[in-house]
Amino acid sequence: MQKIIYYVVILVLISNQLYATDDEQSKSTLQVDVKIIEKDELFILSATNHFFIPIQLVIYNRSNNTIKQEHLIQPNTQIELLTFEKQDKDTLSKKFNKEYKIKYFYGDQSKISHNDNYLYCLPFQEGKKYRVSQGQNGKFTHNTDKSRYAIDFKLKIGDQVHAAREGVVVRTIDKFKEHGGSEFINKANLITILHNDGTLGSYFHLDYKGVLVSVGDKVERGQLIGYSGLTGFTRGPHLHFVVNGKYNISVPVFFEGYENQVLKKRKKYKIIKNSP
Repeated sequence: MQKIIYYVVILVLISNQLYATDDEQSKSTLQVDVKIIEKDELFILSATNHFFIPIQLVIYNRSNNTIKQEHLIQPNTQIELLTFEKQDKDTLSKKFNKEYKIKYFYGDQSKISHNDNYLYCLPFQEGKKYRVSQGQNGKFTHNTDKSRYAIDFKLKIGDQVHAAREGVVVRTIDKFKEHGGSEFINKANLITILHNDGTLGSYFHLDYKGVLVSVGDKVERGQLIGYSGLTGFTRGPHLHFVVNGKYNISVPVFFEGYENQVLKKRKKYKIIKNSP
């Protein structure tokens, strides 16, 4: 019989998803337990996926950021990651967290392939026109692998947010009220939607209680999913929209009516539908 000893790590979700810690996430959506269990005179580091889709878990060496192990964990499945000789529990925990870090990703990363021909719908209300406050490769925050192709639309608090692409909701947060500097980076309300090519579309800085969908919901392109707000790491109200592919790396996207156009900072855009 296996005996649960203690939690050894707290996972941190990555993807512009870095805006939420696993502790926040596990209360409402994603649940991945990483624990040390006692088995056959050994300590086993195990992981259990309680979520409804597969989760890819990666163990990195902290010293050089190389991958030590990688595992695809199916829904409602427990797997064994590492084996240790029995020793003082506190010493083992400290040693593990000093040498390794664990990150996880939604879905089988080997099967993610962004459909570059897909034309997204602008993520706001039809008939409205909004200015881009920060575009791709922006100097302020759009300058990392996970956010390089993000776009900020200058929506006001309470303005409608619509799904840019159809998919399944895998993550929501709408409990935060604060905003400010980098100390608020984990306090942005958001929605993340899994697309049929494995990519994730995320909508950040939503209003307090401004999420209209739940994890597991199927949403249609153009569907009203929430309301813009002023939460998280931001100086003013806006909608941060990004699509992330393999290992949380953002991918360039194009919008219906603006084929092959990179949306420009300070320019206003509105939904333009192509003729059938």
